Amino acid sequence: MTDLPLAHLGETLYHSGYTEPRMRQFWGGPTSEALLRNNAAPAIHHCTRTLADQSSTAADRAMASAALLFHFHRTVPVTEVRALLGESFDTAAEAELISVDDDEVVAPFALTPYDLPVGVPRGFRPGDENLYLVADHGTLTTPDVLDGEFVLGLGGAGRTLVSITPRDHVGVAADIGTGCGIQALLLARHSDRVIATDISRRALRLAELSAGLNGVTTIEFRHGSLLEPLDEPVDLLVSNPPFVITPRSTDTTFEYRDGGMTGDRLVRELFTRIPANLTPGGRSVCLGNWEAASGTDEGPEAWVGDDDTSVFVIEREALDPIAYAETWIRDGGTPRASTVWNNAVAAWLDDFATRAVDEIVFGYVLMTKSDNDAPTIDSPDSAVGDDQPGLVGGLSGTVEGVFKARVRVTSAPAHNPHGLAEFLSTTIAIRSWLAAAGPEEIAGTAFTRSPDLVEHHHFVPGAPEPSSITLEQGIGFGQVFDLDTALAGFVSVADGSLTLRQTAAALAQLLEVDPTALEDQLVAQVRALCAAGALLPDSGSVERSTTRSTGE
Repeated sequence: MTDLPLAHLGETLYHSGYTEPRMRQFWGGPTSEALLRNNAAPAIHHCTRTLADQSSTAADRAMASAALLFHFHRTVPVTEVRALLGESFDTAAEAELISVDDDEVVAPFALTPYDLPVGVPRGFRPGDENLYLVADHGTLTTPDVLDGEFVLGLGGAGRTLVSITPRDHVGVAADIGTGCGIQALLLARHSDRVIATDISRRALRLAELSAGLNGVTTIEFRHGSLLEPLDEPVDLLVSNPPFVITPRSTDTTFEYRDGGMTGDRLVRELFTRIPANLTPGGRSVCLGNWEAASGTDEGPEAWVGDDDTSVFVIEREALDPIAYAETWIRDGGTPRASTVWNNAVAAWLDDFATRAVDEIVFGYVLMTKSDNDAPTIDSPDSAVGDDQPGLVGGLSGTVEGVFKARVRVTSAPAHNPHGLAEFLSTTIAIRSWLAAAGPEEIAGTAFTRSPDLVEHHHFVPGAPEPSSITLEQGIGFGQVFDLDTALAGFVSVADGSLTLRQTAAALAQLLEVDPTALEDQLVAQVRALCAAGALLPDSGSVERSTTRSTGE
């Protein structure tokens, strides 16, 4: 327990039941589904009826009052708010989290609960599976076009960054473009210190309120643009920057999403500068949008020229210019078919046309700064347990153990019981080993298949042999890989007891093909499945790679 007034207010809200799981229970599944569709009307109706019903329990009245006041930007009788907040009523007023007008109370800002996902450290104090975030009320509760200084709460992109950020302990972490402070608050759970930057003083003020409500005192909030406030390298850097590509000719701009630069210049500059701000062995995890122009095939992996930094780019979505313009104009609350809407669409399309943009990509950019030591991977069982990582895509090494790779994976995440970040961290470690491993080393390595795999044989009705064989991952992004007969045979016996060369020789004899040619084929195929986490190299091979790279 803490004596800090704002932290006590947070504890009061928690004990009142104002949490995501309790709210879903309070108004039921269909109403929760409506909220996901940005329709607050059913929830507001339920809360209003609860307060009007004199037989409602004190717990239900507290829940309805908290939701109406802080979540849905509705006025609530002062008697109900005093019953909800108790001695923290004055604290909320002094912090300007509530405003009292005669017998009614309104909350100028949204104060919303967030239930922590799998993978985020918890257990520090009772109730710490929940966070409270302070931000502006958005399109959930207002039909008006948002203000340019709008401070966004936890949106879809923010939740994505939460899920892909590694959560092992670090010394110093940084949240670049902190907004409402969600990433910084979670970094504080596994970092000695956190530096949170933002160009918006308003955002920093609200993020500090969020930190106070959650009793977090290890975050240093710094004003400035992106990396400029950093004066020391950090062990872990995360950023959900203002990456939305907005034409400079439009008035539809918002600080939280528009960096004020032409095209994707902001994310290009950010990604290029990140390696200089990482400690040896340091990592960064960022989100971004970037443009794909006619006749080019270049992504963020090509922007980062630092030879000591691995760059892994995962493209999750690609939109054509029309769909992209619709998405972000609608996000700002502009009514469809209005003059403002039509002019904004025209401005967006003209802007993309000047750079011959075919599509705009949303994705993740993960970097690891080399510490002059190739990564080690434990045994397959202990390294990844039941949720093996994996992605398939191009892999090109620069210096030993360092790689630059970009893949497009648009399937939805599968079941990741230890969190998506664990999946990605192990994938990067495997790809680092692959960057240093030549064909001879791969041929001499024993591999174990991931236990989450399911093999499917597809038959034409009546045919004695399958027309195709596919391998499906149960974790990561649930990818499906096509197998030929030889590769299917290799995967079926991959239990770590035989090297690839030994297995290739046995399969060549069985299939009556040239063993050298089959080995070469399997080396390339196994490299791809290994990069996907479907096949895992034995730990001895990785340890030998480490010894070779360090000269020990």
